[in-house]
Amino acid sequence: MARSPNGTHRAALRFEGEIRFGPKYFRLSIDARTVPNRIFGQPLQWSADSRFLAAQEWLTTDSAKGPITCAALIDVDAWKIARLQVLPKGFAEAFRFGDGVLVYRKTFAAQGIESETEVALGAIDSWQDIHAPPILARTPDRPAGPMPAPFIVSTLHQEVP
Repeated sequence: MARSPNGTHRAALRFEGEIRFGPKYFRLSIDARTVPNRIFGQPLQWSADSRFLAAQEWLTTDSAKGPITCAALIDVDAWKIARLQVLPKGFAEAFRFGDGVLVYRKTFAAQGIESETEVALGAIDSWQDIHAPPILARTPDRPAGPMPAPFIVSTLHQEVP
């Protein structure tokens, strides 16, 4: 259970399943309220003011298509969620908050690539009610609308040794 920095909120991951030969995935609850219609991986990270919770959202458990994850940001006070850039064959991880930004690592293990992305919190415009069914972004095998990404401030790439 992850307690927020000011102690007013608690986030808990409840085991839901496991990808064959792969990572575990979970249901998320915050203050005993379950985040519906979504599954998550680890880790979770609270913002210093305890307003936001960053999490790795899983968009599929199909091992042939995945992993497909994204960074998801939850505004606990407004009970809204924003899905950030979708990562086909990759993982969003190593979340940290800075001065008005969320920074996270995008890892594509099969290609041996890691990159770090910084997202300006005030520029995120993809918020939706947490009870609404997830809006799916385009992936290589699904031509839905593209995920808006004007809020990405910078991306740093490096090869994984």
